[in-house]
Amino acid sequence: MQTKRHFLKTVSMATMLLAAPEICTAQDTPWSDIGFDRLLVANTDGDSLAVRFRNGQRYDASNLQRLNWLWRDWRDADAQSPIDPLLFVDLALIQTRMSLDFGQPKAILINSGFRTARRNATIPNAARNSQHVAGRACDFNIVGVSPPLVVGYAESYGIHGLGRYADFTHIDVGPSGRRWTG
Repeated sequence: MQTKRHFLKTVSMATMLLAAPEICTAQDTPWSDIGFDRLLVANTDGDSLAVRFRNGQRYDASNLQRLNWLWRDWRDADAQSPIDPLLFVDLALIQTRMSLDFGQPKAILINSGFRTARRNATIPNAARNSQHVAGRACDFNIVGVSPPLVVGYAESYGIHGLGRYADFTHIDVGPSGRRWTG
């Protein structure tokens, strides 16, 4: 399943690159921290990062580790787990498109990334098989943008798991087609 998902993401990105090359390369954005291969992101523990996680078709292992640290469960002894890089790809698509449409860089604020099973069990209404526990999800805000608008952008990219909440948006790279309101 992971191989098929990776193949589909690669085909989607290749199609997008061929269809609109002027917006799909990082150097075409007017800001060095925004692009389809990088993220401008912070977490609610006060850590922030501007990082290029992919170089062409290769992921940068060192920068993925930096993102894994940012996604850690700082509420549970800084526990961390590898995060599925496809999550970063989805976030970069949303962030870059919104930044270009708004005409200014839009930072991502992660409310919840990786969660330990122990902490996940303490969250009211959290799914027992949460994609957060698998390192495949995040709850986030785009600074200065309402969650309903963020959901619209996420929907336009066919995000696999999409949760609509009053004060944040959830996305994940789990099974495709899941939608809910919390």
